[in-house]
Amino acid sequence: MGPFHVAHGAKFNGALQDRIRGINRYARIFHTQKSQIELEAILDKGAFDLGRILEFEPDFLHSGHDHHHEDEVRSLSITADRPVDPDRFQKWMGALLQIKGADIFRSKGILAIDGAPRRYVYQGVHMMMDSAWGTQWKDGEKRSSKLVFIGRNLDGDNLQRGFEECLK
Repeated sequence: MGPFHVAHGAKFNGALQDRIRGINRYARIFHTQKSQIELEAILDKGAFDLGRILEFEPDFLHSGHDHHHEDEVRSLSITADRPVDPDRFQKWMGALLQIKGADIFRSKGILAIDGAPRRYVYQGVHMMMDSAWGTQWKDGEKRSSKLVFIGRNLDGDNLQRGFEECLK
């Protein structure tokens, strides 16, 4: 997961480190002065690789439906058993991140795309999004989609309605 950086002048104490660990227990924490750090220590680390996250935490996408990480930041998960229309999903997610991207810190999911033999793995950071085809669905495996949003001021009902409009 992504590194946390404590900048020059910030007092790094046990309570702050505990709070960071409460938000992201896998975060690497770097102590720096005047923000000086080797870029190799923080770049190209696969911090937002959903596959890697699932290796460490297989139930990551199945976590509680609406739990709080801190006072204003919470996560929200949405599931669906009907297939997803990829064009509708891309349009909805693009518009959503353009409008609410500042409040959506992370979005991620595994989607069952209508007629596709592979999982569609989606991930976003604020207004940026990326996707790729994942592993094959197994014969007889129930195909369902799961989306997780982490952010502030999340409107669960609106997100649920928007996602349902992407379903076949």
